[in-house]
Amino acid sequence: MLKRTPERTSEERLSALEQANRIRFARAAAKRGLKSGEIDIYDLLMYPTEEQKGAKVEEMLLAMRGMGRVKVNRLMKQAGISHSKTLVGLTHGQRDRLIKALGCEER
Repeated sequence: MLKRTPERTSEERLSALEQANRIRFARAAAKRGLKSGEIDIYDLLMYPTEEQKGAKVEEMLLAMRGMGRVKVNRLMKQAGISHSKTLVGLTHGQRDRLIKALGCEER
């Protein structure tokens, strides 16, 4: 039997849209910050904001200056991280291996 999506009021739809836009803008700002050097990848991996937690690790690495698809694939394979992994979904070991592979300094 097919499940139907729940009916939502216009206020609920508007609220969900505003939340989705807030998350998208926050992630885009994080990518711009990584590219410009304003945001350090170590801080993003260790302390992601609520909006950044669902972002894909691969997308954030690709946003860094000097990181292309080949380097990112190599780093993620070296750290044992799936391409679908999110920032909040990283295990402590994966996060530590990725930080070490990136050459980031612990603070």
